Order: sequence, then structure tokens, then C-alpha cells
Amino acid sequence: MNSDHFRIETDLNYTESRDKIFRMIFIDSGSATFKIDFSTYDIDSPALVFISENQLLSIQKKSEELTGRTVCFSNDFFCIKLNRSETFCDAVIFNTTKPPYIPLQGLEMKKIDYLINAMNNELEEANDFHEEIIISQLKTLLLYSSKIKLKQFGEVDLSILSPVVTDFQNLLDKEYERQHNVQFYADELSISPKGLNKAIKKELGRTVSELIKEKLIVEAKRELYTKELSIKEIGYKLGFEDPAYFSRFFRKETSHSPKEYAELL
Repeated sequence: MNSDHFRIETDLNYTESRDKIFRMIFIDSGSATFKIDFSTYDIDSPALVFISENQLLSIQKKSEELTGRTVCFSNDFFCIKLNRSETFCDAVIFNTTKPPYIPLQGLEMKKIDYLINAMNNELEEANDFHEEIIISQLKTLLLYSSKIKLKQFGEVDLSILSPVVTDFQNLLDKEYERQHNVQFYADELSISPKGLNKAIKKELGRTVSELIKEKLIVEAKRELYTKELSIKEIGYKLGFEDPAYFSRFFRKETSHSPKEYAELL
């Protein structure tokens, strides 16, 4: 199996890590400070931490002994959006508007430990069916994690989203760097802009325009944090042909220019 698509890591020394991998970090002993994107969390064991693809991650140990394992998987291995009706994981555990971790009780910790051990055993055996078996085990881990988080954060709505909202979310993930106009998304989904906004507002609580802006700002902040691209290059990457317009957009949404924000990091 390609380790770029699925692997289990034992080294928790993440420093400003960022890639197209989903991570479920199982902390079984010790405590640490997690910096995830632009928020900081002090997390004690036992706990399960959820990192979405492209999120910035760094971990600073708070105790001498910090141990655990990380289940890493790509969308090519298991697409959470295509499987949202089965696992709900993008609505619950990989939902960036909710706390990105869950503390675990004794029996919960044992169950998580058992599921990760089972996947690790399949990786070591590498038989003809191990990939299908691991996908099944991963689904179980995701469902069980969603169940725990729902118990702790009962306000999370698990109702299945309507097809138009689901299709919009998938389209936004693909096109937000190139398409900032509500009309584009409405045309692609064969619905009026008013109808699309009504559906999105009803089920997600925000307008189409607000979701597009949120997506652009989060990605811009991540790029500014890594300092791999110039401000002009970030603007171009996110579909702004005029660097000055990108700077005005960023300031309007954050109260800082891109340069000011980068200097605060």
C-alpha cells in the first residue's frame, strides 16, 4: 500500500506540518499544546485530535512523556465527502467550526486503541485484501469517533444535507481558487442564485458569498503563515489578478493587510 495514501505514524514531533493528509492523532499518555491553523489547544491524554487536509499543525510537548499514534489517510484512499452519508465525519470530527479534539474515557480509549491496532496489523500482513479491510476499519473508527463527539457536542446536526448543498460544498472545494462569483456556482448546479443562497443559508447558516470568502481567507492565512509565497503570488493563486484588490479584500475581511498579518505571525 502506498504510504502517501495511508499510514500509521508513531512520531508526534509535528512542527508547522501541512499537507493533503487527514490525521487522527490518538494521544494515550502525556499532554501537549497543539497549534492547529491559528488556534491553540492544551490537550491532555487520553484524547483524539482531528487534523483536516492542508491545516497547519505543530505540537509542543507539555510533559516529558508524550506517546500516541497517528492514523493518516488521503482523499485518494478514503474520500470523506463521497462517504459523508456513511460516516458524517466532515460534519462532525473534521468540522473546522467545532473543537478539533475529543477527550476519551476508559472504554473509549480501549476501543480506539483496538481499532488502530487492527489497522496496523493489516498493514503488516499486506495480504491481497488488506486495503479493503483497512478502509472498512477506518470507516468504523470514523463512525465511532463521530459518535463520541456527538455525545460531547450534542448541538451538532447530523441530518443529511440536501443534494444541492452537498454538491455546492464539493464544487466549492474544487473551484474556490478560480471562481469567487455566486452566479458561477448557481449555473453549475442548475439553480438560481437566490435558490442556492436560500438552501445554503437554511442548512449551513451562512450565505454562498460568506462561505466563498471564508474559504479564501483561511487559505490566504495558511499561505502567509508558511511564508513560501509572496503576497502577490498568494493573491494570484487564489484567483486575484490584481494584487491591490487582493490586499483590499483581505483587509476588509480581517482588519489587517496581508503584510500586516504576516508580521503578526
